[in-house]
Amino acid sequence: MSAFNFVQVAGPSGQMTWIRGCLKCLDASNIIEVIDNSLLCIQMDYIDLDQIHWLDRYVPMFGETEYEPIHQYPSIGIGEQLEALEKAVKTGKIRYVGLSNETPYGMMKFIQVAEN
Repeated sequence: MSAFNFVQVAGPSGQMTWIRGCLKCLDASNIIEVIDNSLLCIQMDYIDLDQIHWLDRYVPMFGETEYEPIHQYPSIGIGEQLEALEKAVKTGKIRYVGLSNETPYGMMKFIQVAEN
């Protein structure tokens, strides 16, 4: 029986620079780099579940209850992120894709883009 393996592709981490050296964006090349490095690290041929964690867009976090438009910043589109993950699925690097730390609206947008 093989173990279930799980990886998170983390978007910009702001002040938490120990996470991927303060990644600037979650574009296709960064997503593929994380997947390839994770496969090397876990010494597996594929990842069962790869989740986008800490999205590449502003959302209220860590107890914030109000959306503050002044905190908005340019971000990578959902389509580019999903295309990179789809490529990894089609090449057998990952089996399933997920999201964590996402709002209901954001989840709906990811689903909408994925279905088109």
